[in-house]
This record gives sequence, C-alpha cells and structure tokens, in this order.
Amino acid sequence: MAGAPPPSETSAPSASPLAALAGIGLARSRHLAALGVHTPADLLDYLPRCYQYQSNERPISRLVAEEFQIARGEVVAVDHVFSRPKPRFEVTLDDGTDKIDLVFFHGGYLRGRIRPGMLLRVQGMIKRYRNQLQMVNPRWQEIEPTEATIDESRFRPIYPATAGLPSDAIRQIIETNLKTLLPEAPELFGNPLLRKHKLMSRADAYGAIHEPKDEKHARQARRRLVYDELMLMQIGMVIGKRLRRGKLTAPVLQIDKLLNDRICARFPFSLTEAQRHAVWEISRDLQQSEPMNRLLQGDVGSGKTVVAAYAMLTAVANKMQAALLAPTEVLAEQHFLTLSNMLRDSKVNIGLFTSRTMRQGRKSVADLAAGKIHIAVGTQALLGGKIEFAKLGLVVVDEQHKLGVRQRAALQGKGLSPHSLVMTATPIPRTLALSYFADFDLSTIDKLPPGRQPITTRWLKSSEADQAYKIIRREVAAGRQAYIVLPQIDDDGVTDVKSVKSEFHRLVAGPFNGLRLEMLHGQMPTKQKQETMLAMRDGRADVLVATTVIEVGIDLPNATVMLIDNADHFGLPQLHQLRGRVGRGSQPSTCLLLADPAGELAEQRLTAMTQTTNGFEIAEMDLKLRGPGEFFGTRQHGLPEFKLLDVTQELQMLAEARDDAVKIVTADPSLSSPGNRALRAAVIAKFGNALRLASVQ
Repeated sequence: MAGAPPPSETSAPSASPLAALAGIGLARSRHLAALGVHTPADLLDYLPRCYQYQSNERPISRLVAEEFQIARGEVVAVDHVFSRPKPRFEVTLDDGTDKIDLVFFHGGYLRGRIRPGMLLRVQGMIKRYRNQLQMVNPRWQEIEPTEATIDESRFRPIYPATAGLPSDAIRQIIETNLKTLLPEAPELFGNPLLRKHKLMSRADAYGAIHEPKDEKHARQARRRLVYDELMLMQIGMVIGKRLRRGKLTAPVLQIDKLLNDRICARFPFSLTEAQRHAVWEISRDLQQSEPMNRLLQGDVGSGKTVVAAYAMLTAVANKMQAALLAPTEVLAEQHFLTLSNMLRDSKVNIGLFTSRTMRQGRKSVADLAAGKIHIAVGTQALLGGKIEFAKLGLVVVDEQHKLGVRQRAALQGKGLSPHSLVMTATPIPRTLALSYFADFDLSTIDKLPPGRQPITTRWLKSSEADQAYKIIRREVAAGRQAYIVLPQIDDDGVTDVKSVKSEFHRLVAGPFNGLRLEMLHGQMPTKQKQETMLAMRDGRADVLVATTVIEVGIDLPNATVMLIDNADHFGLPQLHQLRGRVGRGSQPSTCLLLADPAGELAEQRLTAMTQTTNGFEIAEMDLKLRGPGEFFGTRQHGLPEFKLLDVTQELQMLAEARDDAVKIVTADPSLSSPGNRALRAAVIAKFGNALRLASVQ
C-alpha cells in the first residue's frame, strides 16, 4: 500500500494528518516524514524489520547464553580500542551478582556518553566469549536506581528508526493507534482467492504484523502481505503490457532461408542448438508488427553476442538500423571490435558512440542520422539528444541490470517503435524472470559452446598468496597470460582493502619482478585503456592488474589464470562474471580467490564459487544467500521496492500471483467492477495514472 506524496512546502504544519494521531504531534510527524511516513496509511504500512523475544529482566548471574535478554548494572569500566578493521568501544557492567562486557563496534561516538558510575539497562543477545558474558552492540538506556524492573515477556517488533525517533517510540505510536489505522487496509481480494491460498484477511494481517502473538502468527501475516505486494506488481505489469499491445507498430523484418544462410556464413563457427533456438524465437518476433520485447539470458561465454549479431544483421538486411547499448566504454569498444572483425569484408558500416568518440567529431553523428551507419555501438552517449537515427529497427541492450528502464526507453524512443532485445549474463531462474520481467518474453542459452575449457576455482587465504603467484608465474612461463583483479583503484586510507595502483607497484617490484605487467582501471584515459588492452591482445604483456572494469566484454583466449584479491569484497554474480574471463581458449584455466573473510556470508560465497561453474546454480545460490535486491538491482530496474518479499522463500507464491493477476485482469481489464474497487485504488496508488486506470470510470 503506497501512501500519498508528502505535503507541499507551502502547506501549513498543522495540515499533516499524522499530527492529530495519539502520541505524535508536530515534532514527531516531522521525524516520521523523514522516514517516508506522511499519512495514516503510510504509518500502518511502516512494517517491523524484525522481532525480538523480550524476556523478564534478570540479574547478570542468571543470564542465559544465545538468548535475547535484559539486564541492568553499573558501568565500572570503559575503553576505546583502536584495532583494525573494527575499532570498538567496550563497557563493563556490574550488578553485584556478576559482570558482563558490552562491545560496540565502531562505537567511538559513545565516548563521553557512557561513563563509569552510570546505571544502564541493556538489551541484546547474550554470548559467552572466553568464558565471559558479553553483549555485542546492545540497545541501552540510562536509568535511575528506583526504576522498576521489566517483568513482562513479549514478542516485540523492531522498526527502522532515526536518531530523533527510536524504534520503541514508533512501536508505542503504532500500538496506540493500531485500531484507528486498520480501516486504512480495505480487503483487495475476494474470499475464494483467500481460501485458495489459505490467507488471512488484510486487516488481520496488518494487526498481526504489528502485534503478533508469536513467531508463527507473524509469519502468517507476512505471507498475506507478501501476496499483496506480488499481486499489485503483477497486475500493474499485466495491465501495462495490455496497454502497449496493439498501440505501437514496429517494422516487420523479413527473414528467409537465403538471408539466414548469408548471416550464418559470417560466423567462424556453427551455432549451437541453444543458440539456434534463441535465433528462431527472435526471428519469429522480428517478423511481427508488434515490437519484440525479449530477454536473452545465458551464462558467461554462452554466445549471446552472436545471437544479437544475427538479429542486428537481420535489421540491416531489411534496410533498417540497429543499436547496441553497453554500460561501459570498455564493453562498448569490445563489441565494436568484435562486430568490426566479423563484418570486415562486408558493406555493413559500424559506428562507435562513446563520450570520447562524440568529442572527436560530428561526422559519425551526421552519418548515423543520414542512415550511412548501419549498426551503432555505444554507451549512454547513444541516449544524447544530438543522436538521431534514420531508421532504427532494433535496439540491443547488453547487461540490462546495469541500465535502468528509462535509459532503455530513451533509446527506443529514437525509433518509430523498434524491436528490443535485452541480454544478461546473470542467469535468472525462470520463475523469477517471468515475474520480475513480465514485460519480456524469455530466451535462454543454457549450454556453453563446445571447446570451452574447464575452470578450476580455489580459495586461498592471504597467507597462501605465494601459491597463487607461483601458479601465475608457471602459466606465464608456458606462454600464457593472467588477470589480477582488485576491489578499488586507490588505497582509501581507512581499510586494509587492496587497490590496483598500490598492488601494481608492489607486484612489479616483488613477486612478478621481470614479468610484463599492465594496469587497467576506469579512471584511465580511453586511449590508454585501449593501448593496455592491445598490449594484452598482442601478447606484449603477461599480467593485467585491473579493477572490475574487465568484468564483461574482455575476450583474451590466451588468459588462463585469474587471481581475485580481496575476493570477499565481491558478490557471487560479480565473482562468476570475472571468472568467465578465463577458460576462453584451448587450455584449462584456473581462478584463484584470495581472501580472509570476516563473516559467514562471505565464507559461503567463496565456498559456493569453488563448488560449481554453472551460472544458473550460482544464481540460485546468490538468491539463497542474499535475496533479490542486489541480484536484480531493483532501484535501477524501476521495479517497486519490496518491504517484505524474500524471493528465496516465496518462489511458488510469486508464480501463483502472476497467474492470479492474469485471471483478474482478463476478467476485468480496468478493475472497474464493484468487487475490484479497493484493488483498483491500490493499483492507482502504487503506479499513479501510468496504467490509465484513474481516467476509467
């Protein structure tokens, strides 16, 4: 449920509908506004981020390890420990029965706030460290000696908070006003649908999410509200797709056997069965007057670019232009070189459009507008207002998760209604693709071309770095090349994270003295980056020390080993993408992960990398470890941000919601029937009038 926009700056302060609710007032309404809460509906929809079981307050001597407990005591010692990478503020609390240590990581701000002699009440998870009771980053408050102990056990919601409005204050506000707020949650769906999925009513779900009896009750409430989130998203997508259908006309691109044979003859190899199937699906779409909107997904090295080239050559053969949009200059230049080599003896004219080429002259811009350039390859420079196409028939977007919806739409808007092909090397489980990309038809290249060499992945601790260096020296001695990837360009002076610049100079002077090293990062001038890559391609360099600028688009068949240093600073998809830069030639390859992970999640990522090289398995593991947020880059997609959805737990519900949404919209396209009025209002609140429902009676 989305609330109304914030009040305008010219509104009187008393106009806030929240200020009149019990326990809020003008000051707290301003703090709530900072949290995005502007209306009573927003307040009801301000959901707990977690729950804690709060037991009775106990003497320190009776605290139980591995439970969330409450205690009080006098501060008898404090200490600020400046250790890296986690400085900490330590407090010793004594209640006369025993002592407990409080540890606040990065807690330097507490110096002067917590002092010896103070009486504190603390709440947190009890740990036992070196046979001593300990709380890490506990909640705390100063109390008077006469303050009563807490003797009530309860399942307590914890809310996202600000310095001016802590979680307890938000809990008290919602608790006081909950009965008043529940009418803000009208039922969206009929009883048959609720019974089908065994869902509680919407009002009951909001009541239970804020005041659950126990963990099971909270889970039931969460499940109902997850369903609502999914349904609103799916209904919006289904209506949006129906609106576009038949409204836009794309050029019909004819394909026959002669054209197919001519295009395939351009490739230095035969297409795999998976590539041929993807080509068939795309060709079928291109021959329709409705604009193609297809997502092409495939693992690193599966041959998506060849499939995209087939589609672009189809457009050119039909006297139309094609555009290939990449997220970085390096990737755009790589695509430009690949296509130029593939089509060097043809009449197809290819242009490169990046910020650098745009500065060098206007002739290519004029040639594009005149139709003399048939395929335009570029970065976001292709979105500029000065860029015009004569006849844009096809838009190909590579690595779609790095480019937002509006950016893609801007390029599509430069043609009449061009066909659209979106590529991603981040394999997406089909159920998720159908739901998150409901606007797209899906093609999958699920097998690698024959001849791709196996990649062995090893995780080494930093103390074993010499092993990695020996492997790299051995490969270079055999006439092959290597990558070394680091998380940042320069040392930041704060953390121990290694950087490209410092490691490059250390390696040149130390472990790789005598080898030919090159450096590559995003801050280098374009010409220097090109010279560096040419040195690697021509065999004039042995080792490339780089940032993740090489993550996609770099193709060096002679590179057989990759060392990813500080590998725990990368996510699973990024590690998998980087690994895909080796194993592209005739020799078996190795990926070395050098890291001393500090947390369990980082350890699980590194372990997962050593267990499989299958991108679809990596995608599933990533979802299980981190959920969909980083996997999809939701904010860049322009998709709604979910408050509750954990895709790893709700895959089945996600698919069911899509089916339910299709049935509802098919039966009532404008949601105008009496039974859908509340649902229609919720969809309008979420999507505005983008779906044109507000104007439908």
